[in-house]
Amino acid sequence: MNGIYEFVLRGGQRITAGAMNEFQRKIPFVKVKAETINVPEFPLLPEQIRFLARYLEDVLEGAYASEDLSAVSETVFALGYLMQDIDIIPDSVPGKGYADDAAVLKAVLHSHEAEFEKFAANNGLNYKSLADKV
Repeated sequence: MNGIYEFVLRGGQRITAGAMNEFQRKIPFVKVKAETINVPEFPLLPEQIRFLARYLEDVLEGAYASEDLSAVSETVFALGYLMQDIDIIPDSVPGKGYADDAAVLKAVLHSHEAEFEKFAANNGLNYKSLADKV
């Protein structure tokens, strides 16, 4: 298993139901970050953030019944990691600052393709094109 996938898997395993509910209040801030982030070296990052934020929001609000609890917990972990002030590579490092964030989101998107494809199909979204670009 790739180190980043293991990092995400272990991070997701530490997410509790309480942490999921608490993170629900942070989703609007995640959405703002997706709209304001400017990372030319990772042009798909905003789209990936928006997709995962919408997925998580729909699951936590009960609008979408997820059959993959790991996808939910790992999404909480990944978006929480994105929102941290301090992470493996500081976001302020030019050209590289979001490499770790992008890798974490990519790991979640690839690890739960079936779940995200189903969610996308139920909501008129095109996960396949997003996944092909990841």
